[in-house]
Amino acid sequence: MITKNVQVTFQVQVAIDETKFDETFMEEFRASFYSFHDLDDHMKHLAQLTARELPCTGSDFIEGYGIAENMGIKTEIIEQDEEILTD
Repeated sequence: MITKNVQVTFQVQVAIDETKFDETFMEEFRASFYSFHDLDDHMKHLAQLTARELPCTGSDFIEGYGIAENMGIKTEIIEQDEEILTD
């Protein structure tokens, strides 16, 4: 058996409707999910969901956010790279 470490890097474009992420939404999200305090936290989270091939556009339901288009959420993988790491 052969084993190698592979580093996979994604560049994900994330768009959100910032008006939907008001203080009420942020407090409710923190109470049930993660301790996110700013839009960057949410955008990073949505990017990693996209990289893991979880849907984040259109009529897709995203746990904690609801229907993506209702929150103005659109994500797209722009670039992907894989590299075998040296031992």
